[in-house]
Amino acid sequence: MAGTDADAAGVSGSRPQGRPAPQYGEYAPEGWVNPVLVEQERLERQQAERDRPEQQPGPRTMAAKRPDTGSGRAPAAAGTPVAARFGASPADFLLTVMLLAFGLVSVLQSLAFRSVAANLARELELRYTEMSDPGALVGAALVSAIGGLVLFVLVAWWSVVRLRNRKRTVWVPLLGGLVASVLTLSAFLTVMLHDDHFVAWFMQHAGG
Repeated sequence: MAGTDADAAGVSGSRPQGRPAPQYGEYAPEGWVNPVLVEQERLERQQAERDRPEQQPGPRTMAAKRPDTGSGRAPAAAGTPVAARFGASPADFLLTVMLLAFGLVSVLQSLAFRSVAANLARELELRYTEMSDPGALVGAALVSAIGGLVLFVLVAWWSVVRLRNRKRTVWVPLLGGLVASVLTLSAFLTVMLHDDHFVAWFMQHAGG
């Protein structure tokens, strides 16, 4: 017992004062690995592999995040030309706009209905015969101007709706122009066929 106490006292006396006792493996030979740390790292890797599939989005998640365009078409890019975003094609868009512009000019010119009636009366006198009541043409020109204005508003609204839905639209202003021409011709023919001088001239030349 005395020898053991002396050895312990010698070991204790050889350690510097205030230095803590060495940790587990501190004075291990080179290349030694702590098995506790190795097992802990292995468990952490297994836990990370189990958690990884839960974090990856599945097909349903990707489908839920996919934006819905509503109409089935891909949304137009911000830099897409205007002619490509409206109408069935760029050509359809440009032709529709040109026809609408031409129709607008015609409507604005028809609003000067007194001038239109005077020019028509002068043309009838030079080509055919003088009318007994040229002033009646003013009423026909007024009806034509009002009808043309209302028709143009409807055609323009319908064209814009179809262009925004990317539908073929060029036939809409063409149809509107045809209807406007029939309306104008009907208004002036009604007045002309009720004018005595014009009817007499027409019957004379038709019979000859």
